[in-house]
Amino acid sequence: MQKKCSRCGNDMEIVLRNVVYRNRVKILNVPVHVCVDDCCAHSQVVDVIKDDLKALMEELGQHPERQAIEFEEMSELSNLLVLIANEGMDSSIREVLGERVNELLDLFLLAQSLGDEKWMRELRERLTKIMV
Repeated sequence: MQKKCSRCGNDMEIVLRNVVYRNRVKILNVPVHVCVDDCCAHSQVVDVIKDDLKALMEELGQHPERQAIEFEEMSELSNLLVLIANEGMDSSIREVLGERVNELLDLFLLAQSLGDEKWMRELRERLTKIMV
C-alpha cells in the first residue's frame, strides 16, 4: 500500500485518524495516507476502505445523532491496523494477519454450521478484503 503524495511527490505513510462526520459523529481509527513532508502534510483516506466509510456515512444519514463509532468494527483493514498497533513489536504483521484469518475462518465454520447465509457472506467479504 505504498503511495506517493499527489501534491508534492513524497512518500505517504498510513496512520489511524479520527474523522468527524457532520460535526456530530466521530469515526475512530480510520486508515489515512499522510504525506511525510511536514510542509505538505496532505492526507487522504486509504483507497481500499473508502467504500466502507461511504457506506457508514450513508447509513448515518444527513442528520446523525452525536456519537463515536469505532471504524475497526466495520472495516477489516482498520481492524488489522488496530490489532497490529495494540500488539506493538511483540508480533509480526504476518502473525497478526494469520491469527485474524484463522479467527474469521473459525467464525465462518460456525456460521456455516448454523446455516446463517448473511453472516457467511459478511465473513467472506471480510476475508476477501484482507487476502487481496
